[in-house]
Amino acid sequence: MAVILPNNAETTLATAINASETSLVVADGSVFPSLSAGQHFYATLVSTQGTLEIVKVTARSGNILTVTRGAE
Repeated sequence: MAVILPNNAETTLATAINASETSLVVADGSVFPSLSAGQHFYATLVSTQGTLEIVKVTARSGNILTVTRGAE
């Protein structure tokens, strides 16, 4: 799989998530690249308490990111 680098793309989650969510709705998905088959990028989620989680984004459709949780 080819890694795509979105270079400092930033947005916020549009809805609350739990630890098992794999579809994340963001405020502005256009800041992230469109992905082709076999491509992915990594994103960092930061909670309001400052906890970090790196997720692997395998698809983007508008403002919805499909992710694998706990990627790193």
